[in-house]
Amino acid sequence: MMIKLADGSSGNIKTKRLSAADWSSLNEAVAICRQILRGLGKKDSEMFLGTLNAGHPGGMLPLTEKEANTLHHGVLPENLYVSDATLLPRSLGKPPILTVMAMAKRVARECLSFA
Repeated sequence: MMIKLADGSSGNIKTKRLSAADWSSLNEAVAICRQILRGLGKKDSEMFLGTLNAGHPGGMLPLTEKEANTLHHGVLPENLYVSDATLLPRSLGKPPILTVMAMAKRVARECLSFA
């Protein structure tokens, strides 16, 4: 089973740690998964925890309202654009692929205007 949660908005582009509330939510979700697996006849000795990772990080470089017009974050050099979930206001806790694809198309159009 896979657990997908939206973590808190703490941290910055260089450092991101799970908060006590994040760990609490994660541990609660693990307990629910274990309960489901027990209901399916699995023993605790047959269960294991996989790798903890940020599959869809978001909110590390959230855009201001002004920056949203160009999708260019002010801390980046003028000729460098990012087009991924880091520009979103926060972690969504679900796959942001359609939003990221739309942002990438818009950034591509912006870059073409420089040519």
